[in-house]
Amino acid sequence: MNLTDMTFNFEAMRWLVLSAIGVYTWIIGRQSASAAELLELRTRLTTLEAQMAQVPSQAQLHELVATVASMRGSIETVAARIEPVARSVDRVENYLLNQK
Repeated sequence: MNLTDMTFNFEAMRWLVLSAIGVYTWIIGRQSASAAELLELRTRLTTLEAQMAQVPSQAQLHELVATVASMRGSIETVAARIEPVARSVDRVENYLLNQK
């Protein structure tokens, strides 16, 4: 073995070590990006869970629909009862306007 062969072996060893460091750095960088993406997904999931906690359930929506239907019936009943009163007020108004 002479000096030229040793120099070649040192160069090859340096190339292998630098390649290994480069591959290791690339793998760590990918895992860091994955960790950042995981953190973003966890944040989004937490936000979504908080928003979904405020959404009414299906049972509450059915109850609301039933309540609105009941209110509609009540309003129609009140409107039917007010109609004769409105006609009476119109007659009184016409009488007062004609008497002046």
